[in-house]
Amino acid sequence: MPEYTSRLTTAIRAHLTGLIRSSGLPETEESLEQMARVWFEKKAMFEGQVKSLDMRELERFPADDPRGALLLTWSGSLLSVGPRKADAGGRSMEYASIDLRIDVPHLAKADRGDLEGDIAPGEIARLRGGPIAHTSPLLSVVACDPSVAPEEQEKRIREATIFLTNGFIHLNRRVARPGKDFPDQLTMKSMVTYLAGKNELSQKQTRQLLDDYLVMLESGLLLGLKVPIGKMGRLSLKRRAARKARLGINPATGEKITLNARPAELAPRMTFSRVLKDRARTTPFSEG
Repeated sequence: MPEYTSRLTTAIRAHLTGLIRSSGLPETEESLEQMARVWFEKKAMFEGQVKSLDMRELERFPADDPRGALLLTWSGSLLSVGPRKADAGGRSMEYASIDLRIDVPHLAKADRGDLEGDIAPGEIARLRGGPIAHTSPLLSVVACDPSVAPEEQEKRIREATIFLTNGFIHLNRRVARPGKDFPDQLTMKSMVTYLAGKNELSQKQTRQLLDDYLVMLESGLLLGLKVPIGKMGRLSLKRRAARKARLGINPATGEKITLNARPAELAPRMTFSRVLKDRARTTPFSEG
């Protein structure tokens, strides 16, 4: 049996096999092995994130516990359960189902949902007035220490959800074909007017040339190429690593604060040519 598949429990292996079937992926050992690898990476990501936020694994979470909680299901979906509201009006809830078929999470929220009963790993969480009626079996249930203020609990849960949802989408791309979309192009009216007059072209022709040029630059950039832009330099993409939400110390007060999460992303970068740098260095400027 392949490496990652062999590490799954029988129950979770059957669950992932069913997920492969419903997602329309090939029902092969290769698909299951890839799914299992992604599953373990999601589990590690979840454990690392909740550890950095000082959230604790629970063997059981009572329905009347006033704390908020973060739940991870066998399939890799997330359920955020906010602290119980002071007016006993339930809890805020957010469910993010990681749907492999479209490679984006399906989000559902409720302002005043609640738990039907106690929840625990290996069991299904049933909800009342929540975004869904029930989850698949739970893999993990975590919560903050009871001493943490409700507002801080909500912030940690929210930041963990942002980081994990984006991270899971990235991992899902290994077993599902991601969509592609490109941003719109921008033009400047003043540039069109100037270039049209200088080159004896109509503004329509000039605008088309500029648009085509920008499309070529943008396409090359998004394909991962180093795109030259004449004497100015070149464009490229640089990967910025994901930053998970974590606890830090406010240097002014010494109190713990939550530092926001940031998903991994590609950022455009421009490298200026030596010629342009030399010209900029010798260009006079006014101090005022």
